[in-house]
Amino acid sequence: MSYRTRIKFCGMTHPDDIQQAVDLGVDALGFILYPKSKRALSFEQLKLLVAKVPVWVSSVVLLVNPEVDEVRRVITEIKPDYLQFHGDESAEFCEQFNYPYLRAIRVGAPGISTPEEIAHVTAQYQQAKAFIFDAYSQGYGGAGISFDADLLNVVREQQAKDKIIIAGGLHPQNIRSFVQKYQPFAVDLCSGVESSPGHKDPVKMQRFMSELALGQARLRV
Repeated sequence: MSYRTRIKFCGMTHPDDIQQAVDLGVDALGFILYPKSKRALSFEQLKLLVAKVPVWVSSVVLLVNPEVDEVRRVITEIKPDYLQFHGDESAEFCEQFNYPYLRAIRVGAPGISTPEEIAHVTAQYQQAKAFIFDAYSQGYGGAGISFDADLLNVVREQQAKDKIIIAGGLHPQNIRSFVQKYQPFAVDLCSGVESSPGHKDPVKMQRFMSELALGQARLRV
């Protein structure tokens, strides 16, 4: 039986990093429109970078507690493949736009700490295309903190496998063992392939993809 984990690199800020990620075979690229992030883009930067994402690679714009007008502007002017809501947005807020979206779930936040709590929160977002499970931290992600993926066991029983994306603390040194243990449909990482915030490291990106491939190959034996 074939098996492949999909990959999203987030926090892209430079055209060269986009090109290398595409050449390495990533499935999606994330761009952050959140002023407090170390990887924040202006609206004009966002527009220029998303335009460089080629066909067959998904573009994702990450927003944190945005205003309605900001979301509508992203939809109208940027036209990403997906919106990613990474703050405290309600299901009603996310779904009012009738636009494909991913919902980040901050594992370990108050009320989102047990398998049952995580599953309960996830179930509220009926129209989400997928969920990105990240470790809770101050600043809404990007801290490179991992969480116990076994906490998602109830979610795995309730949601389709292709709706579960794992983020937080993944890097070239641990992705092979992680893939072999959990066989995730998709992973999302940012700091794990960076030399500094917003600057992707070509060696780390290459090694990550190589280690991921080795992990997947082991499962096919």
